[in-house]
Amino acid sequence: MRRLALGLALIVLACGVAHAQPTPLLPSQIFPGPVEDEPPDIELITFGVGDLIFEKFGHAAICLRYHNPAYVPVCFNYGATNFHAGSILIWRFLRSEQVFWVEPEALDSIVGFYTYEDRDIWVQTLPLDATQKRAIEAKLWSDYEEKNRFYVYDHFYDNCTTRIRDIIDNATLGKLRGNTSESYPLTFRQLGARGLASAEPLVALTDFVVGRQTDEHPTVWEAMFHPEVLRHEVTKRYRVEPKLIYKRNGPEFPHEGGTGRWLFLVLILVFTLPLVIARWKERFTRAALAWAVLYPGTWGLLIWILVVLSSIPGMRWNEAVLVLVPFDLALPFLGETRRRKYARVRVMMLLAISALCAIGVLHQPLWIPILTAIVPLAVVGFWK
Repeated sequence: MRRLALGLALIVLACGVAHAQPTPLLPSQIFPGPVEDEPPDIELITFGVGDLIFEKFGHAAICLRYHNPAYVPVCFNYGATNFHAGSILIWRFLRSEQVFWVEPEALDSIVGFYTYEDRDIWVQTLPLDATQKRAIEAKLWSDYEEKNRFYVYDHFYDNCTTRIRDIIDNATLGKLRGNTSESYPLTFRQLGARGLASAEPLVALTDFVVGRQTDEHPTVWEAMFHPEVLRHEVTKRYRVEPKLIYKRNGPEFPHEGGTGRWLFLVLILVFTLPLVIARWKERFTRAALAWAVLYPGTWGLLIWILVVLSSIPGMRWNEAVLVLVPFDLALPFLGETRRRKYARVRVMMLLAISALCAIGVLHQPLWIPILTAIVPLAVVGFWK
């Protein structure tokens, strides 16, 4: 799965799940339905972030702990899928067609797995009455049935954590949802950036490939797609403090940090400086121009392909499509007059887009994409 890192980095907000999974229960260990007169305890387990890109958003599971030691405590993981599907996995994520399912796993196995990955593990035993416990038990085993087991994954609205959120809320008659319609203080993009704070260039990467939907503020209810937010809200609404049963031994992951945008500024200079020198020396101008537009033009081609192919709203409605266009790749093949005229028109368009950003019509962080295009185009259009 590690070989997919580059491809999945392009859709990093759409696939925030672990790259591997604990071992599922054997058929002989599965005993669906009530097996004791007393209902099992219900435990919410949330996991911290890990080292790999697929682990930067945490994870969650919900567990049934039976009283008879003959029955294995079982956790339900709604984040199971075929992570070895290669390019098909990326394609289905882009098309919002990736099927996930619930997998029952032994509590010891899931704790051991995330301990091995050196990720924080919190447990909250939910203070529920017998009826509520039975409702959750019945729902979990019902979801394991073949007809109910599968769902189409959506990172923000239908993922391994929202499924657990809904189960707890339904069993407690809306206690978790109550008074959660107010806006969460962070946008979807900012929630994602917190997870990527230790991988700064990926924060800047989202400026290009992640669209304006992620700049909206979710409600508190919607923000519970994130395991950390779910843990906090369960603590607040059910008055049950999380118990840290494993503490990461490695260095703490930052929640805030740089954006990595400086790297993209360096790339702009790397691609544009040879054109400046060629113009000044009046040598190798066409070759330098081809090199200069390769960077913004390739970004334009990639972004337009993602917008056309993806059905994920957070990628399809991308304001960067107005900034970076694949047509810039044709500049080396135009005559000098047409080339200069095209570049000047593009610069005027980019200045207009900058104004729209400044007055709040456009919402995405577009200044790095704008600089990516406007710097080489200004050299072409206005440096005689």
